[in-house]
Amino acid sequence: MVEAICRELEMKASSGNEPIETIYFGGGTPSLLSDSELTRIFQTIEKHFEIHSNAEITLEANPDDLSAEKIRQLSGTPINRLSIGIQSFYNEDLKFMNRAHNANEADRCVKHAQDIGLENITIDLIYAIPGLSSERWINNIQKAIALQVPHISSYCMTIEPKTVFGNREQKGLLQQSPDELSLEQYLILSNELKNSNFFHYEVSNFAKKGFESKHNTAYWNGVPYIGVGPSAHSFDGKNRRKWNISNNALYLKKIASNEPFFEEEVLSNSERYNETIMTGFRTAKGIDLNEISTKFEVNIKKEFSEEIGKYIRNQWMLLDGDNLRLTEEGFFRGDSISSDFFIVD
Repeated sequence: MVEAICRELEMKASSGNEPIETIYFGGGTPSLLSDSELTRIFQTIEKHFEIHSNAEITLEANPDDLSAEKIRQLSGTPINRLSIGIQSFYNEDLKFMNRAHNANEADRCVKHAQDIGLENITIDLIYAIPGLSSERWINNIQKAIALQVPHISSYCMTIEPKTVFGNREQKGLLQQSPDELSLEQYLILSNELKNSNFFHYEVSNFAKKGFESKHNTAYWNGVPYIGVGPSAHSFDGKNRRKWNISNNALYLKKIASNEPFFEEEVLSNSERYNETIMTGFRTAKGIDLNEISTKFEVNIKKEFSEEIGKYIRNQWMLLDGDNLRLTEEGFFRGDSISSDFFIVD
């Protein structure tokens, strides 16, 4: 797999592009890579791409993968940011979600990383877990704050059909948390982190000053990116998307035989507009109505005046001159609100 990834990087070698400002090892369990395998990938990237001197280089990892020895090995690579899937600091929550780590490992891996000088750490937390009280949720947040991590991503647990949880719900063995409790815990999260000087810069992301994720911000701003490996997505920054096949064995076979290993699509003008609306409303800065008008020839104030008025009255949206953005409660309902501003070809 490492050799196939390096081969794909060679195929996508840049020519005159801007220096890369962010590299992200995500999806699956990239922390299972050895330091020599990571070094092999980095050598390939450095050979074929220019990397910015201040690039953000992130590795996703599970707490059970991050032993003290593993973190020492990572410190010898260009990795300068860790994204740790902690999810909860309570064993009962971790057991419910079938996580391999326990609460002690969650705490310990963060401290190990900090001890060797790796301070740019983001952790994931999950709220609205069935049975999670708001009191225990506050304790989870306070534990994260006490660890002094500069970035926290938090997501609402949803139960999807045709999953283990979905099957349990269908059998009456599990019930998703009601929307009222999910909203309560979302607002608790926002208030607790704001009181500890975190900036709520995106619907699910909070950061201390200077620690906003360059990688995630690039997605929301619609800049070009290259995805490498099975299931990886790429975007040219304009209207073309590509995605690699997801089957590992087939990906390896296609790479080895120089056969096409991806699919692609060209987005229509309305699809690009809809994506811009969706990603813009996910961020604290919202959307610039002048920019939308210039780029897509859509007068949002005129064409969606009824929707804007309704959401402002509900205190889910704010209009400041030519800037339209969501409030905290609006963030929680962001997907539904965004869809009301979509256009169809």
